[in-house]
Amino acid sequence: MKRPDTPWYNKYDMQLRDDPARRMRDRPRKGHWNLELEVQVEKFYTDVLGLTDEGLLKTLTALTEVRALKRREVLVETGARQQEVVFVLEGVLRGYYLDMNGREITDCFVVQCGTPAMSSFTLDTPSPISIEALTDCRVLCIPTEEAMRLVGQNMEAMSLYNRLLQQSSQVHWEIKNMLCQHNAMERYQWFLRAYPGLIEQISNKYVASFLGITPVTLSRLRRALREGQDGA
Repeated sequence: MKRPDTPWYNKYDMQLRDDPARRMRDRPRKGHWNLELEVQVEKFYTDVLGLTDEGLLKTLTALTEVRALKRREVLVETGARQQEVVFVLEGVLRGYYLDMNGREITDCFVVQCGTPAMSSFTLDTPSPISIEALTDCRVLCIPTEEAMRLVGQNMEAMSLYNRLLQQSSQVHWEIKNMLCQHNAMERYQWFLRAYPGLIEQISNKYVASFLGITPVTLSRLRRALREGQDGA
């Protein structure tokens, strides 16, 4: 009996290879995953990131892993390629690099729900910084390869990617402008406005490093600002 040119099992295999959502949906998931969590993940994509394409939502939800990070856990190291697109749900991340003397310099903080923890503007290049958790965190992870495949295939995914890049670039240059063109007190006051409440959650050394000052100077600025407010 002659076999069909394209057997049903070959068709299924081809669909499996071409459908990242099905491929990821069929894999064993790490950690706790249930229908309620799946609904929460989809709500994140609709309510926080503003996605509406039902097919894209279904695929992204299937690709997604929600992960818990412990304090000081490293998400990506300098020189490594970022294997996952990561969005913060809860907690505080920081990006940092080592200067010529081996000291850690804080480059950025990631604190707002829905903010991507991107080590560079292009995810397929070695990371110029390391990213670590400063507090216990919950993050949402999508394999970079699958995410970039969606960006190349879906207009809404491409629009989201471009919007996130634009926002990241804007924040990056706002930080650089503030650090280069303002004095220490102005930088500290800007930090309090840009990251409300963060000063109470993390070590002063990370804030000082970010602002380009010493922890001693930061303590002096905090004291001067408190005394000024008390005397007002």
